Amino acid sequence: MLDLAVLIAPIFLIILLGRVLRISLIQDDHIWFKVNSLSYWVLFPSLLFNKTSVIDLGAFSFEYFSYAIIGGFVAAFGFSFFIGKVLKIKATSLTSILQGSGRHNSFVALAIASQYLGETGELIGTIAVALLVTFSNLVTVIMMTYMLKSNESSKLLLLKEISRNPFIVAILLGLLFNMMGLGGLPIIHELTGSLGGAALTLALICVGAGLRFGQLGGHSIDAVLTTIAKLVIFPLTVYWLAVYFNLSNEMKVVAVIFATAPTSSAGYALAKQMGGDAPLMATIISLQTLLSVMAFPIAILLVS
Repeated sequence: MLDLAVLIAPIFLIILLGRVLRISLIQDDHIWFKVNSLSYWVLFPSLLFNKTSVIDLGAFSFEYFSYAIIGGFVAAFGFSFFIGKVLKIKATSLTSILQGSGRHNSFVALAIASQYLGETGELIGTIAVALLVTFSNLVTVIMMTYMLKSNESSKLLLLKEISRNPFIVAILLGLLFNMMGLGGLPIIHELTGSLGGAALTLALICVGAGLRFGQLGGHSIDAVLTTIAKLVIFPLTVYWLAVYFNLSNEMKVVAVIFATAPTSSAGYALAKQMGGDAPLMATIISLQTLLSVMAFPIAILLVS
């Protein structure tokens, strides 16, 4: 347990550094927005393209891996939806609870997988990003559109955003290059590798800068509900399915790491854009990120 905590401690120290920088050195939200945009649109897609373009697709069987991850998402999402309806939670708050239950922070999850399993963890994690980003974005947008009764223009805008999601585009291009045998193409491979090398560190700093702890006490019941779904129901379901499908130990560990990851920091912007409960979303993001410091070592230890 101690060895695992020491192994992943640098990742959370980088997140903490982002929080410290936000408080003491760079207090302008506009600057952080631009830095986060650089990571989101350029650096992280470069990393995803670089890895998917050279991954040996024949070395892994991702069919049951995808069943395990998506099954965990459905279980956590369904649990929160059912409890939310029983407790008669208003739609604006329930959409934030559902976002917190099913979405994940790709940056944190991929960093943990890479730190623990090295290149293998990074490659399997890249496929996990492709699966979860695509599936969770589609489900989330459809759910929020239905529950918040968004107008046609917002529906079209958000569907357009999904279709040009840089993570999805980068992975699809990487797989295309891979199948064409162009994965190690000179200059392009080196360029995307260099850009991708800076992606996770900068993204983790931005995660820390975006944390908001001032309202942790204001949404206790809702925050606890979604955190149980995300950090307990999701990883337990993924683990049971991974065992049932007899996944390799590496795939099992990566699947559980992504299931245990705190919810996506992009959920706050989506809640604001679609009329959800943005303050609650900010609370959920901060609480889950804080608790994941303990959740990751426990989850990895139990799986391993």
